Amino acid sequence: MTTGLRHEPPWKRDWERGVVFAAVATTAESTVYDQPALIRKVARQEVLLSIPRRHRLTTRRGAQLLLDHGRAMVPFQDDRDWLSDLVGSVAGRDRVEVLRFRGTPDRGVVRDDPRAREPYRPPAPGTPVVLFSDLGRMRPPFASGAVAEPAEWRTFVDSVLHTGCPVVCVTPYRPLDYSPALRRVIAFIPLDRGISLRHAHEATSRVRRALGGA
Repeated sequence: MTTGLRHEPPWKRDWERGVVFAAVATTAESTVYDQPALIRKVARQEVLLSIPRRHRLTTRRGAQLLLDHGRAMVPFQDDRDWLSDLVGSVAGRDRVEVLRFRGTPDRGVVRDDPRAREPYRPPAPGTPVVLFSDLGRMRPPFASGAVAEPAEWRTFVDSVLHTGCPVVCVTPYRPLDYSPALRRVIAFIPLDRGISLRHAHEATSRVRRALGGA
């Protein structure tokens, strides 16, 4: 419930844009030659079909932002609004698709009108999918079937990964609070002022590499 108090961002203000950039960035080939890679190819006497180039991080793919509006995430609604605005400012508001859901996105998503629920569709291959959710870890009393089980979440995540989209989850919990199976395929970024830019970049780089990116 919103208290009327000024919202205090969960990440350090000097780092918040960098953390979000790590979450929504993808790799793209630059115009700069990768000299070390070129030297290695020449040393191995490989046939040069093309000149290797360095890769850089870019936000040109935009992002799909999935916002959990379940009961467990009600205490974090100010953080949810803050993150939505921040992602838009970093990735470009015209390149960010914002969808809301309860349970998991596979149960249906909404855009503006909460009465107009539609089937979830992943974005174009390679587009980062950013979840703001506890992934069903917090189970409010009497929530029963409204809270998705871990297996349902894993099915959803696997379907997104199958399309070639990296998955990042901004969550109230620590990464270690989630199963090893989920940590292998999702970059978890906690709502914690102790979060570092290094953690965010390492976590997101790992999931990009798992999908075959740089």
